[in-house]
Amino acid sequence: MSNIVKATEFHLVDPMGRTRSKIYISDEGKPTADIFDSTGEMVNRVDLQKTQQRIGPTAHQTVLPHQKETLSSWHARIANEVATCQPKLRVGSYKLYIDFTENNTVASGKYLNEVIEIAGEVVDVSAKHFGDLHVGLKGISNYTAEVICHFTEDQTAIVSNMKPGAKIRIKGKCTEYVNKRVKVWGCQVL
Repeated sequence: MSNIVKATEFHLVDPMGRTRSKIYISDEGKPTADIFDSTGEMVNRVDLQKTQQRIGPTAHQTVLPHQKETLSSWHARIANEVATCQPKLRVGSYKLYIDFTENNTVASGKYLNEVIEIAGEVVDVSAKHFGDLHVGLKGISNYTAEVICHFTEDQTAIVSNMKPGAKIRIKGKCTEYVNKRVKVWGCQVL
């Protein structure tokens, strides 16, 4: 008697019938799990094939169980990872946005948690004093930024001098697709 079950993906649901986890084989052939919160938003992607944590300057710093990593320390860690890694993929902002809108699952497997290089046209620049430092790149709309690239505060001078309409190349870590926006953190202008 065999205990093998063949399926393209498994959905684990809570008692209310909401999908809380999805297990599937990614485009790279790796077993992967997507974890969802109670509202249906994806909160984490786990490569089930990884058996150990990466060692080196980009490894996650240990946080005590009663402490949470702050947004600024998380962003600094992501920026360090981007600075020390070569981009896995090179893509235009239009293509990146279209990939997520056409098939979120496939695009998530391809781009999420990866350091990528993005070429695009600047639509929006925000260099506010409270730390919201980002550049919005054009997706399909001429007026709305659909790829949001977040920078660390040490790049305020570079970001402040950017103007809408400029063509730029950015390296960063793609972290999520939420509210019809692709979010990229730890960005650097190339």
